[in-house]
Amino acid sequence: MDKGSMNEDMDANSPEKKKRKKVIIIAFILVLAVISCSFMGLMYKTMIPISWSRFNDKRIEYIEDKLKLDLDSVEPIHYRHVTAQDHIADFDFKVDDYKSFMENDFHGKAILRITESDDKSSVKYWCWVEEMSGSYDKCFDVTFTKADDGYNAELFCYRYVGELSNHSKETTASE
Repeated sequence: MDKGSMNEDMDANSPEKKKRKKVIIIAFILVLAVISCSFMGLMYKTMIPISWSRFNDKRIEYIEDKLKLDLDSVEPIHYRHVTAQDHIADFDFKVDDYKSFMENDFHGKAILRITESDDKSSVKYWCWVEEMSGSYDKCFDVTFTKADDGYNAELFCYRYVGELSNHSKETTASE
């Protein structure tokens, strides 16, 4: 072996070069860990639904804006915002007078259909909330069921795929 190749081998195995390799490997692992954690955080935000059973003013304001409802006269029970393709949110609440609530506190585009049971123990509303894009509309079904102290309500909000006819958008109630 000649002296030139021996010096190169010693330089490759020098403590400074080994330390530099370790720093580069540790930096690479840290960058990879940060990217992985960021990706997992993004997946968590988009795949895991928002679910609330405690409500403050900020949460109430969020729900009011999302569903175009005024919630001053309701007792919210549970809200769940999901990321499914057509399903937007579920909202459970209690209200004293469903008819007054829907006439005065719904601020969406229109109530398209009202269906009452014969004994008036349950009432279902189908509402057009807002136009989201040319082929999507936000709608919801809310079912009021008679309880001892008023009405329990289950609201299911979804994207309606396809266009609602102009007739149904202008109708405020039927049946």
